[in-house]
Amino acid sequence: MADLIIKSIPMSNFGQSVCMLAIEKGVPYVFEFTKPQTDGAKAIHPFGKIPVMQHGDITLCESTAMAHYIDAAFEGPKFFPEDPAVSAKVDEWASLHCTIFDQSMIRKYALGYLLPGTEDGKPSRKRIDSALKEMKGQMAFLDEYLEGKEYFVGATLTYADLAMFPTLKAMLGFPESKELVKSHANVSRFIRMISERESAQKVKI
Repeated sequence: MADLIIKSIPMSNFGQSVCMLAIEKGVPYVFEFTKPQTDGAKAIHPFGKIPVMQHGDITLCESTAMAHYIDAAFEGPKFFPEDPAVSAKVDEWASLHCTIFDQSMIRKYALGYLLPGTEDGKPSRKRIDSALKEMKGQMAFLDEYLEGKEYFVGATLTYADLAMFPTLKAMLGFPESKELVKSHANVSRFIRMISERESAQKVKI
Protein backbone atom coordinates (compact mmCIF):
# COMPACT_ATOMS: atom_id res chain seq x y z
CA MET A 1 0.00 0.00 0.00
CA ALA A 2 1.19 3.52 -0.76
CA ASP A 3 2.63 5.60 2.05
CA LEU A 4 0.42 8.08 3.85
CA ILE A 5 2.26 11.39 3.49
CA ILE A 6 1.41 14.37 5.70
CA LYS A 7 2.96 17.58 4.41
CA SER A 8 3.27 20.39 6.92
CA ILE A 9 5.67 22.18 9.25
CA PRO A 10 6.28 20.88 12.80
CA MET A 11 4.77 23.93 14.51
CA SER A 12 1.45 23.84 12.63
CA ASN A 13 -1.31 23.12 15.14
CA PHE A 14 -3.52 21.71 12.38
CA GLY A 15 -0.73 19.47 11.13
CA GLN A 16 -0.04 18.31 14.67
CA SER A 17 -3.68 17.27 15.10
CA VAL A 18 -3.61 15.13 11.96
CA CYS A 19 -0.28 13.52 12.91
CA MET A 20 -1.63 12.74 16.38
CA LEU A 21 -4.66 11.07 14.84
CA ALA A 22 -2.49 8.84 12.66
CA ILE A 23 -0.41 7.82 15.69
CA GLU A 24 -3.48 7.16 17.83
CA LYS A 25 -4.86 4.87 15.10
CA GLY A 26 -1.51 3.14 14.63
CA VAL A 27 -1.20 4.30 11.01
CA PRO A 28 2.39 4.74 9.78
CA TYR A 29 2.95 7.99 7.93
CA VAL A 30 5.73 9.98 6.34
CA PHE A 31 6.08 13.57 7.52
CA GLU A 32 7.25 15.77 4.67
CA PHE A 33 8.43 19.23 5.70
CA THR A 34 6.43 21.60 3.52
CA LYS A 35 6.08 25.32 4.03
CA PRO A 36 2.92 27.18 3.00
CA GLN A 37 2.90 28.74 -0.46
CA THR A 38 5.54 26.32 -1.75
CA ASP A 39 5.07 24.10 -4.78
CA GLY A 40 4.39 21.09 -2.54
CA ALA A 41 1.54 22.89 -0.81
CA LYS A 42 0.13 24.54 -3.92
CA ALA A 43 0.00 21.22 -5.74
CA ILE A 44 -2.71 20.07 -3.31
CA HIS A 45 -4.22 23.14 -1.64
CA PRO A 46 -5.71 25.69 -4.06
CA PHE A 47 -4.41 28.52 -1.89
CA GLY A 48 -1.12 26.95 -0.85
CA LYS A 49 -1.98 26.36 2.81
CA ILE A 50 -0.81 23.50 5.00
CA PRO A 51 -1.22 20.79 6.13
CA VAL A 52 -1.95 18.74 3.05
CA MET A 53 -2.01 14.97 2.61
CA GLN A 54 -1.25 12.42 -0.07
CA HIS A 55 -2.09 8.72 -0.08
CA GLY A 56 -1.40 7.16 -3.45
CA ASP A 57 -3.58 8.99 -5.96
CA ILE A 58 -5.63 10.62 -3.21
CA THR A 59 -4.74 14.16 -2.17
CA LEU A 60 -6.54 16.23 0.42
CA CYS A 61 -6.29 19.64 2.02
CA GLU A 62 -8.03 20.90 5.17
CA SER A 63 -7.24 19.07 8.38
CA THR A 64 -10.74 17.83 9.23
CA ALA A 65 -11.15 16.28 5.77
CA MET A 66 -7.76 14.62 6.20
CA ALA A 67 -8.73 13.33 9.64
CA HIS A 68 -12.02 11.93 8.35
CA TYR A 69 -10.18 10.09 5.58
CA ILE A 70 -7.54 8.59 7.88
CA ASP A 71 -10.20 7.55 10.37
CA ALA A 72 -12.33 5.83 7.70
CA ALA A 73 -9.60 4.38 5.46
CA PHE A 74 -7.54 2.61 8.11
CA GLU A 75 -8.30 0.08 10.80
CA GLY A 76 -8.10 1.06 14.44
CA PRO A 77 -10.16 2.94 17.02
CA LYS A 78 -12.67 5.41 15.64
CA PHE A 79 -12.13 9.10 16.33
CA PHE A 80 -15.30 10.08 14.48
CA PRO A 81 -17.73 7.64 16.16
CA GLU A 82 -20.25 5.76 14.02
CA ASP A 83 -23.18 7.27 15.92
CA PRO A 84 -24.12 10.18 13.61
CA ALA A 85 -25.10 12.47 16.48
CA VAL A 86 -21.80 11.92 18.28
CA SER A 87 -19.79 12.23 15.06
CA ALA A 88 -21.56 15.51 14.31
CA LYS A 89 -20.51 16.85 17.73
CA VAL A 90 -16.90 15.98 16.88
CA ASP A 91 -17.26 17.90 13.62
CA GLU A 92 -18.85 20.76 15.55
CA TRP A 93 -15.85 21.07 17.85
CA ALA A 94 -13.38 20.78 14.97
CA SER A 95 -15.24 23.64 13.27
CA LEU A 96 -15.37 25.73 16.46
CA HIS A 97 -11.64 25.26 16.83
CA CYS A 98 -11.00 26.37 13.26
CA THR A 99 -13.31 29.38 13.22
CA ILE A 100 -13.08 30.63 16.82
CA PHE A 101 -10.26 29.33 19.02
CA ASP A 102 -7.51 29.05 16.42
CA GLN A 103 -8.35 32.49 15.07
CA SER A 104 -7.94 34.28 18.39
CA MET A 105 -5.33 32.11 20.11
CA ILE A 106 -3.01 31.37 17.18
CA ARG A 107 -3.68 33.71 14.25
CA LYS A 108 -4.03 36.86 16.37
CA TYR A 109 -2.35 36.18 19.72
CA ALA A 110 0.54 33.77 19.10
CA LEU A 111 1.41 35.24 15.71
CA GLY A 112 1.32 38.67 17.33
CA TYR A 113 4.51 37.46 19.00
CA LEU A 114 5.97 35.22 16.31
CA LEU A 115 5.09 37.13 13.13
CA PRO A 116 4.15 40.58 14.41
CA GLY A 117 4.56 42.51 11.17
CA THR A 118 5.77 45.55 13.11
CA GLU A 119 8.46 47.88 11.78
CA ASP A 120 10.85 47.12 14.65
CA GLY A 121 10.02 43.41 14.80
CA LYS A 122 8.69 43.68 18.35
CA PRO A 123 5.46 41.92 19.37
CA SER A 124 2.31 43.59 18.12
CA ARG A 125 0.65 44.68 21.33
CA LYS A 126 -2.44 45.82 19.41
CA ARG A 127 -3.02 42.31 18.05
CA ILE A 128 -2.05 40.60 21.29
CA ASP A 129 -4.23 42.74 23.53
CA SER A 130 -7.20 42.49 21.16
CA ALA A 131 -6.88 38.70 21.11
CA LEU A 132 -6.59 38.50 24.89
CA LYS A 133 -9.96 40.21 25.30
CA GLU A 134 -11.53 37.44 23.23
CA MET A 135 -9.48 34.67 24.82
CA LYS A 136 -10.55 35.46 28.37
CA GLY A 137 -14.17 34.75 27.56
CA GLN A 138 -13.28 31.74 25.44
CA MET A 139 -11.11 30.20 28.15
CA ALA A 140 -13.87 30.68 30.73
CA PHE A 141 -16.33 28.97 28.38
CA LEU A 142 -13.97 26.02 27.81
CA ASP A 143 -13.28 25.65 31.51
CA GLU A 144 -16.99 25.55 32.34
CA TYR A 145 -17.66 23.14 29.47
CA LEU A 146 -14.96 20.73 30.67
CA GLU A 147 -16.26 20.66 34.23
CA GLY A 148 -16.73 16.99 35.10
CA LYS A 149 -15.53 15.87 31.65
CA GLU A 150 -12.34 14.17 30.53
CA TYR A 151 -12.96 14.72 26.83
CA PHE A 152 -14.77 17.23 24.65
CA VAL A 153 -17.18 14.67 23.19
CA GLY A 154 -18.28 11.48 24.90
CA ALA A 155 -16.28 9.24 27.19
CA THR A 156 -13.33 8.46 24.90
CA LEU A 157 -10.73 10.38 22.93
CA THR A 158 -12.05 11.76 19.63
CA TYR A 159 -10.76 14.09 16.96
CA ALA A 160 -12.44 16.94 18.85
CA ASP A 161 -9.73 16.56 21.52
CA LEU A 162 -6.96 16.23 18.96
CA ALA A 163 -8.17 19.37 17.17
CA MET A 164 -8.29 21.46 20.34
CA PHE A 165 -5.19 20.18 22.14
CA PRO A 166 -2.28 21.62 20.09
CA THR A 167 -3.79 25.11 20.21
CA LEU A 168 -4.42 24.99 23.95
CA LYS A 169 -0.98 23.51 24.62
CA ALA A 170 0.62 26.30 22.56
CA MET A 171 -0.82 28.82 24.99
CA LEU A 172 1.65 27.63 27.62
CA GLY A 173 4.43 29.14 25.54
CA PHE A 174 3.44 32.79 25.89
CA PRO A 175 3.29 34.94 29.03
CA GLU A 176 -0.30 36.15 29.31
CA SER A 177 -1.88 33.00 27.89
CA LYS A 178 0.20 30.79 30.20
CA GLU A 179 -1.26 32.60 33.21
CA LEU A 180 -4.72 32.44 31.64
CA VAL A 181 -4.48 28.66 31.28
CA LYS A 182 -3.12 28.25 34.82
CA SER A 183 -6.14 30.14 36.18
CA HIS A 184 -8.55 27.63 34.58
CA ALA A 185 -8.23 24.27 36.31
CA ASN A 186 -10.27 22.17 33.88
CA VAL A 187 -8.42 23.43 30.81
CA SER A 188 -5.10 22.85 32.59
CA ARG A 189 -6.17 19.32 33.49
CA PHE A 190 -7.14 18.56 29.90
CA ILE A 191 -3.79 19.78 28.59
CA ARG A 192 -1.87 17.69 31.14
CA MET A 193 -3.91 14.59 30.36
CA ILE A 194 -3.43 14.73 26.58
CA SER A 195 0.22 15.74 26.95
CA GLU A 196 0.87 12.37 28.57
CA ARG A 197 -0.32 10.45 25.52
CA GLU A 198 2.24 8.86 23.23
CA SER A 199 0.86 10.76 20.25
CA ALA A 200 1.50 14.15 21.87
CA GLN A 201 5.00 13.15 22.89
CA LYS A 202 5.90 11.75 19.47
CA VAL A 203 4.64 14.84 17.70
CA LYS A 204 6.50 16.92 20.34
CA ILE A 205 3.66 19.26 21.18
